[in-house]
Amino acid sequence: MTDTKQQIAKKLYYLFIGTGFATQGVEALRAEADVSLRTLYKYYPSREAMIIGALEYREGLYWDWIEEGPENGVDHLLYPLVRLGDWLEQVGNTGCLFMNALSTYPESEAIRKAVEAHKERLRNVFVRRLETVAPDCEVGALADRLFLLHEGLTDVARLRGVQTSTAAALEAARALLAREGIH
Repeated sequence: MTDTKQQIAKKLYYLFIGTGFATQGVEALRAEADVSLRTLYKYYPSREAMIIGALEYREGLYWDWIEEGPENGVDHLLYPLVRLGDWLEQVGNTGCLFMNALSTYPESEAIRKAVEAHKERLRNVFVRRLETVAPDCEVGALADRLFLLHEGLTDVARLRGVQTSTAAALEAARALLAREGIH
């Protein structure tokens, strides 16, 4: 992504977080991006492309956020859930931006594909961590369950609070892993 394209995506991302995806006209999007209309359309030729650009920007932030952590053991497996709790506490607790975009534009095939790709990459984070820690387990099924806890935490934290929801998701994940013999 070019620097200009990245800067536009970043500015649109923050606008969409604050106001949602449907309320702004093109002039508001252009003004927020602080570029000419021609430059905006050069990099993002449609509202759909602008939304996808903002989602791609968010995805990069989130991957940086959940990478690393403990190198092995259960703490390595649970690190994405711990970091999600941190994200919800420190960055924002407004639900999943990807699902919010899809809810706003359910007929958009491009947005649906971007959301599906993001969710699959997130599931694969758990697959890779499981392959490192417990390669003999049923990696796919266990990754699905950990992914489900991640997604549930994202939504439930809005209703029950971040700390309560994070603690519940981690407790459920630990119980799940212990049932599979992963300690």
